[in-house]
Amino acid sequence: MRVSNTARWAEGLVAGLLAGLLGLLRPADPSFAGMGFLPQALASVLVAAFLGAAPGAMAFLGAATSTAALPWLGTLLGLSPAVREPRALMDAARVPAAAALCSALAVGWIRDNSAQAAARLLRRLRDLMRRNVQLKKMNAALSLLCEELERRVSGQRDSVSALYARIRKMDSQDLPKVLSGLLEAVEAFSQATSAAVYEYDPKAMALVRLASIGPEAEALIPLDAGIEGWVFRNNEIFSLRNVDDYLNLSHVDSTDSVLAFPLKAGDLPWGVLNVREMPFYRYNPITERNLGIVVELSSSYIKKAAEFRDRVLSHPRNDVTGLPSYGEFIRILGEELGRRAERRLSVAVVIVELLGFEELAFSHSGPKALLLLKEFAGAASLGGGRRADAFHYKAEGQLAFVLPDLDRNGASLFCLSLSRIAGEREWLIDDKHVGFEIAFGIAASPASAGVPSAEGAETLIAEAESVLVRSKSVFADQGGRGP
Repeated sequence: MRVSNTARWAEGLVAGLLAGLLGLLRPADPSFAGMGFLPQALASVLVAAFLGAAPGAMAFLGAATSTAALPWLGTLLGLSPAVREPRALMDAARVPAAAALCSALAVGWIRDNSAQAAARLLRRLRDLMRRNVQLKKMNAALSLLCEELERRVSGQRDSVSALYARIRKMDSQDLPKVLSGLLEAVEAFSQATSAAVYEYDPKAMALVRLASIGPEAEALIPLDAGIEGWVFRNNEIFSLRNVDDYLNLSHVDSTDSVLAFPLKAGDLPWGVLNVREMPFYRYNPITERNLGIVVELSSSYIKKAAEFRDRVLSHPRNDVTGLPSYGEFIRILGEELGRRAERRLSVAVVIVELLGFEELAFSHSGPKALLLLKEFAGAASLGGGRRADAFHYKAEGQLAFVLPDLDRNGASLFCLSLSRIAGEREWLIDDKHVGFEIAFGIAASPASAGVPSAEGAETLIAEAESVLVRSKSVFADQGGRGP
């Protein structure tokens, strides 16, 4: 704690006064002349050593004053101290006083210089410590920036392939899988720790949460409330910095939004992606632009999955396999043909039959055989080199696949991959190995180009069924076996 100069001077003066007043305890020689005025001299030197030159001089002045006032104080207190003549006292004190004053000033000067040097060192040490703390903070911030830059530089080579891999995860007719892939891409490109996807429900006039990561977000948001509703109503991207730019946003609750993007199904508004929490250093225009690209690319997949949900899932599905029915297969095939008819683009149809399925159902029960069919359909949908959705065909042991943008050669390769899956994997029912052969029926447009989509679908199916019959007859002639 720093002490002011005035206080130090006062302390020196008081110390000198007390040293001189000690003479009241020594009536025979109250001025300590016989001791060479040692107490007064010693007091001034000690004060100078501890408080500095100026307080030492004040102590000397206080000691001289109290020594000169001793006769008056003795009379006031009723004491009879031995009193010397002032002139004789001054003659005796001349040399000790000069020596004491010089010693006090010398010692005080040394103390003052030492104190100033120590204060300079202390200030320098404090400055160094302050700079050290600042450098540590700067170093921590630069380390984060360096890590971020290293990630960006090292990720430049793989950024396109990484984006492609993330987007491919959305290529599904299962809407939850599409949204899960979207949130995985958001998490990968922004390191978001909390995000949610909302769909607009026209009946409730509200946004309904379909998927989220991190802490659970609100399940239902009215269309006229929150940032999510504002983004959907205005078809605008929201960023936290917009709150300072747009006065109308100051009245909207934005506490749970860092970035929010309108989601579309094709070219129509569908919902909202809300990024609720993310690291501060990832909040920048580059992250915002990357997420905008992901959102743009997701629109076609959201449209396909939403239409499939609204169209197919509203119709009955098999209770065991959950696969769409023959009617939906016809509908989707007709739509794919209609989209590609004008440009004469290919659409392939593959019908797969598990030979001996009836024997499997008889030996192990129908539901267990259907579960085997479901397992094969799942492997076929993912293992054929491209995404392909399976449908139940006419018989229980038959599957159908619609393969847009494949001709007959591409469909043949798809069938080869299914044969490899059927032969290489281990198929179990009740922990017992079962084997089966598969027969194929293949057909491909644009042989039916220019024909209405319904008639074109019937033509393709008839051709595929004809090939399937011939394939089954070849197995029969060669002694092909079922289980």
